Amino acid sequence: MSNPFIRPALFLSQMLFSIITPPLLMPRIAKLRFTRLFISFCFGRAYGNRYQNIIDSFQGRYGLAMAEGLARAKEIAGDGISVVADCGTGTGFVTRQAAEQFPHATFIAFDILEGMLTQARNNCKDIPTDVFYVQADAFALPLADQSVDLLLAQNTMPCFAEFARVCRPGGMVIYVDSSAGWIANIAKRLVEKHRLFERVMGERVDLGFYVLACKTSIEKEPSKISIKGKTKQQRLTSLLRCPLDKSKVIVEQDYLCCEHHHRYPIHDGFPVMLERNAISTTK
Repeated sequence: MSNPFIRPALFLSQMLFSIITPPLLMPRIAKLRFTRLFISFCFGRAYGNRYQNIIDSFQGRYGLAMAEGLARAKEIAGDGISVVADCGTGTGFVTRQAAEQFPHATFIAFDILEGMLTQARNNCKDIPTDVFYVQADAFALPLADQSVDLLLAQNTMPCFAEFARVCRPGGMVIYVDSSAGWIANIAKRLVEKHRLFERVMGERVDLGFYVLACKTSIEKEPSKISIKGKTKQQRLTSLLRCPLDKSKVIVEQDYLCCEHHHRYPIHDGFPVMLERNAISTTK
């Protein structure tokens, strides 16, 4: 027996993403405090724990555009992907999907909402590779420059300047919208307009679209990113940086502390690396 929720939920989600995605691709609009609060409200309070119902309403079509983007990335990179960042991970759907293509990579799942990170952790607990969860703002990722091989962003804020900063030479960014396929060509042109990437490709896939942007490689065969540390916590801190000044961090009790005396709490196992949560210990 079919679920009566499915068709109206799919229609409403298509309408929502189709309306909000085009303006979000414009940096001046995306960076506005009102825009970011609105998106946090939609995916936090309005959807929150019900977001899995939205995914289910697509009846298997939600991940089709990302699947195409990941397959294209696999063709380009082969086994040269060691660090993957999932920005706006939500329920962890994309992390699970990407882990099938890159089972030996290390994943860092970011979301600005603690509740979504909890869902992602629960949904990805059986993934055999390392998956870390960090509460962070996509406009100020707590990562060093050129520190990831592949960055994924689906139905979230398209912060391409920040995405390009953390993506290594020869690395890639995949931006996906699951239901605004009609703007596929517009999205590709807007990403090209940033002039941050050597090559931009993309296409409509079923209801949605993907855009894959490749950074210029300064070497013919870039070396893999090194992840240091024997323990899982050490490996995570080797990847993270203070979002305020991008300095290295270390663990001190229940905080991550940077070289310039900013402290970030670790809550329920998640580093809370939001600029507004930084605690200065400078006297």
